[in-house]
Amino acid sequence: MSVLTTLSATEIDNRKAMTRNSQSLRKTVAVRDINLINDTTIEYQGKRLEITKDAFKGLIKMIGMSQAFATKFESLFSPEAKANFVNQMKNAMSAQLNEITIVLSPTSKKVVGFTKLATDIISHDRFINLADQIIDQHGFEVTNWGIDGNKGSVIINAVNTKGMFDLGALGLSDEVFNSGITLKNSPLGGIQVMPYVNRMWCTNGLTTGLAEESYSLNNLSKESMENFFQHMNQLQKNGFVPTDFANTVKLATETPASLWEMERAHSLVKRVAGASADSWIPLNDNRAAYTKINQNPADYSTAQKKNARTDQSIWSLVNGVTHCATHAPDNLAFNMTDRETTEMMVQAGNILGKQFDLGNQMASPFASNAHLESAAQVGALLN
Repeated sequence: MSVLTTLSATEIDNRKAMTRNSQSLRKTVAVRDINLINDTTIEYQGKRLEITKDAFKGLIKMIGMSQAFATKFESLFSPEAKANFVNQMKNAMSAQLNEITIVLSPTSKKVVGFTKLATDIISHDRFINLADQIIDQHGFEVTNWGIDGNKGSVIINAVNTKGMFDLGALGLSDEVFNSGITLKNSPLGGIQVMPYVNRMWCTNGLTTGLAEESYSLNNLSKESMENFFQHMNQLQKNGFVPTDFANTVKLATETPASLWEMERAHSLVKRVAGASADSWIPLNDNRAAYTKINQNPADYSTAQKKNARTDQSIWSLVNGVTHCATHAPDNLAFNMTDRETTEMMVQAGNILGKQFDLGNQMASPFASNAHLESAAQVGALLN
């Protein structure tokens, strides 16, 4: 069994300083003073600021326009015409939406979002204080602390190193875990809390966003804080183990991954591992197997990929992604940051938490490759 590595007190202090320095900048301005130039640029007081795709989507949503409409509008008119239309809608909304807060990345200097109220943004300093309180209260140790200055977000994984649970009752005696939590703060998403488990046999970390355990804190009002700590107390009663986690893992070990799910996992690994991604997710071997039966998986539609079976289980994909996230930075020269590893753990948890593409298939007494014999087609023979 591998030894779980946690961050030292000195390193945690360093991460805290880095986190405070990555705090998003914000400025509340009159809506009419913002002028949209195009999808990537706004103008304020004669200065042009670059905006991210998410910031643009947030702006048009705030003024009551759907992204689908904006996309359709652009396909019919020029980007300039779309910007003109958005500005007209924005100005028409200014009576109801008088002010807006611009959220700016301290590192990229790009606008990463807009919000109606500056008070909706929880500072990293207050997040750190809350994280310290939770970690100290429950005796957690920090395993990862990732900071994204470009987005102004921070994500922490913490576990109870003394408490373990296994899935032996379900016949999975090799599956032993530490339970814990993932804490995240972002300028627009607020504070999020999700269950975190660490697989002890290879110390792979996994953040599970299963709905009933995940919690978002968008402000620090008395009522919000009371609800938050009620949620934390419930998690503690469950030992911070996600509800039905054992059955979910067992089902994941028994369910083959679809080609679409494999491509998704492979793309997560490829971002950091490049050509070595197949060492964790054998996508090319599976594509080659389809090529051998005169199929070209590159031509498959999304629906066809979701029905195309691979030789890997869902659990194998999840652990491939988490193993890369946990061990690639140490063993291989991929130059990964702690932020990238923690985000990969969340994305792996998303694969485990979704409805599996092939999860509803039933055992059949008929061969999957059998031709439909004409002599056996009852209805067709009635004519």
